[in-house]
Amino acid sequence: MSLRLHQRTPSDGEQQQLPFTGDNVSDTDFSQGGMSVGASANTLPRSRPIRASSAAPSMLSSSYNQRNPVRSFAHRASHATTDSPQYSSQGVRERTQELAGYALDSEAYHEPRRRASVADSETASSRPTIPTDAGERRSLDSFETGAIGEDSEPESPETVIGPGQRDASFFSPLTRGGDGRKRSDTAAHIPNLNLPDVVVQDTEETPLLPKPRRSEDSQRSHKTSFMQGSSQLSHSTLQNRIAESFSAGRGHLSQLARSVGNPKNYTKDAVVNSAVASAQMTSAVFLGLLLNILDALSYGYILFPLGSAVFSQTGPDGISIFFVSCIVSQLCYSLGLSAFKGGVGSEMIEVVPFFHKMAYSIMARMQGKSAEAILATTIVSYCLSSVVTGLIFLALGGFKLGNLVSFFPRHILIGCIGGVGFFLVVTGIEVSARLEGNLNYDLNTLHKLFAKDTVYLWMLPLALAILVIVLRRRFKSPFVLPAFFLVVFATFYVIVKGILRLDLEGVRNSGWIFEKPEAGVPFYRFYSYFKFSQVDGAALASCIPTMFALSFFGIIHVPINVPALGAAVKEDNINVNRELIAHGISNTLSGFCGSIQNYLVYANSILFIDNGGDSRPAGVLLAVATTAVWMAGPAMIGFIPVCLVGALIFLLGIELMEEALWDTFGKCHKLEYLTIFAIVLVMGVYDFVVGIFVGIVLACVSYVVQSSRVPAVRATYSGEVAESTVRRPRADRRYLNKVRGQIRVIKLSGFLFFGTIVSVEEYMRSLINDESFEQQPVSFIIVDFSHVTDVDFSSSEGFQRINRILSRKHVKMIISGISFASKVGQALQNVGLLDTERADEECPPPQVFEDLNTALEGCENELLEVFYKHCNTPHTKRHGTPPKAINGSSNLSIGEANQLDGSPASSLNTTSLDPGFSSPRRGARYMAAASTVREQGNQTASSGEHSSDTAAVLSSKWKHFAQPTKIILQTFEDVSTKNEDFWHFAAPYFERKEYPAGSVLYSRGDEPDGFYILEKGRFRAEYALEQGSFYEVILPGTTCGELPFFSETDRTGTVAAENDSVAWLLTREKYNELEQKNRDVAAELLKVGLKLTKERMDAITSYVLVTAS
Repeated sequence: MSLRLHQRTPSDGEQQQLPFTGDNVSDTDFSQGGMSVGASANTLPRSRPIRASSAAPSMLSSSYNQRNPVRSFAHRASHATTDSPQYSSQGVRERTQELAGYALDSEAYHEPRRRASVADSETASSRPTIPTDAGERRSLDSFETGAIGEDSEPESPETVIGPGQRDASFFSPLTRGGDGRKRSDTAAHIPNLNLPDVVVQDTEETPLLPKPRRSEDSQRSHKTSFMQGSSQLSHSTLQNRIAESFSAGRGHLSQLARSVGNPKNYTKDAVVNSAVASAQMTSAVFLGLLLNILDALSYGYILFPLGSAVFSQTGPDGISIFFVSCIVSQLCYSLGLSAFKGGVGSEMIEVVPFFHKMAYSIMARMQGKSAEAILATTIVSYCLSSVVTGLIFLALGGFKLGNLVSFFPRHILIGCIGGVGFFLVVTGIEVSARLEGNLNYDLNTLHKLFAKDTVYLWMLPLALAILVIVLRRRFKSPFVLPAFFLVVFATFYVIVKGILRLDLEGVRNSGWIFEKPEAGVPFYRFYSYFKFSQVDGAALASCIPTMFALSFFGIIHVPINVPALGAAVKEDNINVNRELIAHGISNTLSGFCGSIQNYLVYANSILFIDNGGDSRPAGVLLAVATTAVWMAGPAMIGFIPVCLVGALIFLLGIELMEEALWDTFGKCHKLEYLTIFAIVLVMGVYDFVVGIFVGIVLACVSYVVQSSRVPAVRATYSGEVAESTVRRPRADRRYLNKVRGQIRVIKLSGFLFFGTIVSVEEYMRSLINDESFEQQPVSFIIVDFSHVTDVDFSSSEGFQRINRILSRKHVKMIISGISFASKVGQALQNVGLLDTERADEECPPPQVFEDLNTALEGCENELLEVFYKHCNTPHTKRHGTPPKAINGSSNLSIGEANQLDGSPASSLNTTSLDPGFSSPRRGARYMAAASTVREQGNQTASSGEHSSDTAAVLSSKWKHFAQPTKIILQTFEDVSTKNEDFWHFAAPYFERKEYPAGSVLYSRGDEPDGFYILEKGRFRAEYALEQGSFYEVILPGTTCGELPFFSETDRTGTVAAENDSVAWLLTREKYNELEQKNRDVAAELLKVGLKLTKERMDAITSYVLVTAS
C-alpha cells in the first residue's frame, strides 16, 4: 500500500528534532545557544525537509555533527552569550574521524583546533530534498546555507519528512508493509501530524470499513477510567466529594425504606431468616455495647485529670463525652460514609494524654481564676481540637492525599503508641491508688504507693490485668475479655456483700469503689460547662501546638487501620480518601456536638463483624443502644469497683507497651528501636508533644545514617571494560587496548547528599593515592550521573573539592549523563563547578558530555592525541634509558630495554629523564606507543626527517599500494595472516562508492545487499530495539554490514553517512562470483567478517552492560 504523510509547517511553538542527543539532554540545554550563519563543507543546511520514497528513506533527517542545534524558527537562530555552559562533545566526532585518518596514513597529523564556542560554531545542518524516482537511494547534489525558512513546496504522494516531525528519524525501526516494502513505524506516533491518506488495495479479505485506531490519548484515558472503577471521588471537587458521601448515606436509607415496604420480605422463609439474622445482630450489638461500656469506664472516665481539684468530679462527664463521640461516629460510618458496613467508631484512646496536657496548660495559664472559667476553656479546647482534626481529615481526603500519610515513618507511630501505653500504666496507678495530682517520680510518692492502705489498691488491678492477658493468650475466644470483667464485677460484690457483709459506703471511702456522683446529675451535665464568655483566649491559644500534635497523631491511624481492616473482613473496594472524608465529617460533627475525636476502631470492628454485625442496621442499632446507656445517666458509676476500671487501664497500657517495645525487639533496625524507646521514655516521663518531635528528629538522623550507608557508587569500571562504541582502525585499537586502563568510569545513583558524598570522595581519593596510582595510573575519571535523581548543595560543593584534588594529580574529571536544565545540572552550575570564566588553569572545570558513550569517545581521543603528538615530534638524539614501567616493577627489564633501544619506537625520542614521561601514566603511554609502532612494522620511522605539517605520523608498509588493496590490508591487519598477494585477488570484486553527507546506506529490516569497507568519511549505525537503542560510529579502516551479509539475514540497524564518505562495497553478486573463482579468498573473507563481528559484539555487550549497571 502507499502511505502519504502531509508535511506540517513549523510554527513558533515548535522546534526541529535534536539529532543524536542522549536521553539526559533537555531542550532547554540548547535554548541559549544560537549558531552562526556560516556552514562548513561537511554540514547540511536545515532549511528544507527530506523527501524519500516509501520503500526506504534516502537521507538523514538532520546533521550528525555533535553541536548544539538551533531552534527551528528564525527569530531564535541568533547569537547567544557564552554564559550558559556547553557540552564538551562539540567537535569530538570530527576529531575522532581525523585521528582515524592519521592511523591509515591518509592525512598528516595536526594539533587539535580550539573548540569553538557557541558564538562562532557552525550552523546545524538542514534537511536536503532529493528526487524519489527509482528504488536506489540518491543524495543531495547541492547544499544551501542561510537562515532557516519555511518550506512552501507542494505536497507529493511520497513520504515527506518535515520539520514538524520532532520524533521521526530515519533511525526509527521499520516494518514491512503488505507488499514487502518498508515503512516507518514512527509516523503513527508523530504528535500533531495530519492523518495519512491510506490507499488500500482491495482483496477478498479487505474489510468494507477500516478499523478505527484508538489514539494514544484515548487509550490512556480508557485505561485510567478502567483503573478507577466505580470510584467517582477522583473526578470531582472537594465540595462534590463531600456531597457524594452524604448522597451515599441517603441512598442506603432509601434502600432500607424500600426493603421495609417490599412484601417479599414478609414471607415465612423471609421471616425465619430475618429472625436468625436479628438474633445474630442482637448478639453483635450486645457485644459492641459491652465493649463501649468497658472503654468508657477505662479511658472515658479519665478524660479529665481527676487528680486535680478542679476536675475531681468530672469522671461521669468524661464518660458522657465518650458516649457522644461513639454515637456520632457510629451513625456517620453506618449511614454510608464508610465502606465498612459493620465498622465501629469510638473515641481515640491516644487523645487522653494530649487532653491532660491541654488541661494542665490551661490551669497554669489561668491560675487564680474560677473553676468554671477553667472548665469552660478546657472543654472548648477539647471540642476545638476535634474540629481541627476533622478539617485536616477532610482536606487530606478531599485533595486525595490519603497516600501521603503512608510516607510517615511507622516506627514513630509505634513509639507514640508505646508512649500512650506508658501514660496509661501511670494513669492506672493514679486512678487505682487514688493519688492526688500526677504521679511524681520521687521518694514521697514511692512511700505512698507502698503504704499499707494503698499498695493493695493498685496491686490488685495490676494482677487482674496480668491474669486476663494470660487468659487471652490461652483462650483465643473474643468473649474472654467481657466475660472476665463480668466475673470480676460479680465476684467483687459476692465477697463484699455476700461474704464480708461490708457497708458499701465504708468500702467506697477506703478507695475500692468510685465515689457516687452528685444526686440528680443529668447525663448532659457536661454541656453546662460551655460558658463562652468565660473562655480565656490566651490559654486556649497556648493549646494550639498540642491540638496539631494530637491531629497529627490521629491522622496517621487511618491509612494503617483502614487497609488492615479491609484485609481482615475481605472488603476489596477500599478508598482511603473516602475513609478520610468519613473521619473528617465524624470528627467535625463530634466537635460541634461538644465531644472529642473518634475513629474506626480496628479491634472492636473485627469483633463486631465476626459476631454478626456486618450490616449497616447493626451499626445503627449499636448507636441506639449506646444512646440508651448514655441517657440512663452516670448513677451507675458509684457502684463500679475501682479494681475493674484500673485493670482495664493497666491492660490497655501493658498491651500498647508490649506492641511498641517487645514485639519490635529484634525486628527493626537498632536505630529505629532506639527511636521507639526514646519516644516512649520522653512521652511517659516528660511531655507528649516533645516526645513526638524527638521521634521526628531521631527518625531524620536515622534516615541520614542509614542512607549514608547505601553506597552512592552504583558501579565502577576500568577503561579496559568500558569502551566506546566507536569502530576505530586497527592501529588505534592496538594502542588503546594498552592504555585504556587509564580511564576510570564511576557510575553514581540515587539522591546525593552530604551523607553520601563523603564515600564518593573517599573512593576517588583511593584511586589516586600513591600506592594505587603506582599500580594503575589514571588519567581520566568519568563520573556518570545517568542514575542520579538530584544532588544537594553539600554534594555539589563536594564535587568542587574532588575536582581540585584530581587536578593536583593531573587527573581530568569528566561528567556525563546530565542535562544543564535538570536539577543535577543546575545544582552543579550553582556552585560554579562548570563555570569556565572563574576557573583557573591549575583547576579547569570538568568537561561535560551528554552520555557515557560520548565521554568515553572523548577520553580515547585524548589518549590518541598524546600518541600521535609524540610520534610526530621532530627527530632528536635517542637515549637508551627506558621509561618507568607500570606493571608491578619499577623499571623495564634489560631485555625490554634492549628491545626498545633501536626499535621503531625509538622515534618517540623520549627517555625516563624527560619530564614529559616522568610519571607512571606517561610512561605507560610511551610503552604502549613504542609497542604499537613496533607492531606496525614500520622500520623507517626511526630514521629520516619528519615534517610536522606534511609527513604522515606512521609510515605504513602498504603506503604505496593502490585502493582498495591498501584499505583491505589495513582493515584486516590483525584478524588475518594473509599477505597482500592473497588479498590482491579480492580487490577487483570491491566497487568504489561515494556517499554524500546524510545518505542512508541501508535501514533496519532491509535485505543485505553488500559488505562495506570505509576508506574515508564517517558512518553512523543506529540500532532501535524494543529494549532501547544505541549507536556506533564507524571510522575509516573498519567495516560495516558484514554479519547480515554473510549470514543472509535482515539488517539489524540503520547506517548513514555523517559526512561525505568513500567506501568499498562487495555486493552479493560479486561475492558469489568470488566464491566460485577463489573459494579460499571467500572463505578467508568470511572468517575475517566473523572475527570483526566478534570484536564488535564484545564491545557492544560490554558497553550495554556498563550502561545498564
